[in-house]
Amino acid sequence: MACGTDAKASLKHMMGHVHSFVTAACKEYFEKFRRHVYVTPKSYLSFIQGYKELYSRKWAYTRELAASIQAGLQKMVEAKEDVNKMKAELAIKNQELAVASREAEALLRSISESTAVAEKEKAKVAVIVGEVSSKAAEIAAVKDDAERDLAAAKPALDDALAALNSIRPSDITSLKALKSPPDIVKRIFDCVLLLRYWPINSVSWQDVKGSMVIAGSYEVAVKMMGDMTFLTALLNFPKEQINDETVELLQPYFAAPDFNYESARKASGNVAGGLPAGVFAD
Repeated sequence: MACGTDAKASLKHMMGHVHSFVTAACKEYFEKFRRHVYVTPKSYLSFIQGYKELYSRKWAYTRELAASIQAGLQKMVEAKEDVNKMKAELAIKNQELAVASREAEALLRSISESTAVAEKEKAKVAVIVGEVSSKAAEIAAVKDDAERDLAAAKPALDDALAALNSIRPSDITSLKALKSPPDIVKRIFDCVLLLRYWPINSVSWQDVKGSMVIAGSYEVAVKMMGDMTFLTALLNFPKEQINDETVELLQPYFAAPDFNYESARKASGNVAGGLPAGVFAD
């Protein structure tokens, strides 16, 4: 038990007290109603065994909850580090802009001091000012895009973390046991294989609701789920490494009319007795 010696001693004393109290209650019951109720050593052992089983379940749940919270905190720390990195890059760009502005001001002062060469240098100054302004506009645009991307990505990141944290090892075991799950489940795992750079079967097409969509494969996905670190790999997936090529490969899957959360949830309800939608929501 995860407690000190004093707590264990108190627990032992309490269990003995309960047994004694129940024995006394049985005696009192007999004196009042003249009916015997017996409390045997086996009853006492069953009481202790029941306490042990309850404690084990609660302790396992507490550890699982602590692990989920720790994984969520780790993702939040990673997101914070990404934001700090972008802030540092933006600060460097601002410094470059400040240096360029000072250089332009120094050049303007030099031109003002020499009226003879003012006209000749005017064109150069205009070019430099234009470059500085253009650079400032580019930096501002990059900053705005970064802030919009961060704001847009935050809800999706939170939803993904919540979905991943809801997946249990038993869910993965149930999926591995399926020989032929619904096609949308196969296509979802195709996307996971692409994101993790695993091989998939040759592409073939099928008709779904009047639209031609990719027919999902499942053999390689079962091998991937057989990896003991599969669930950990999903929780620690390096999302910043997703490139344009991977996104382009995923587009045919996203274009399918049934490739959405509702369809995935409906499919999850019919798989292995009803798995949680979080298995497919990411």
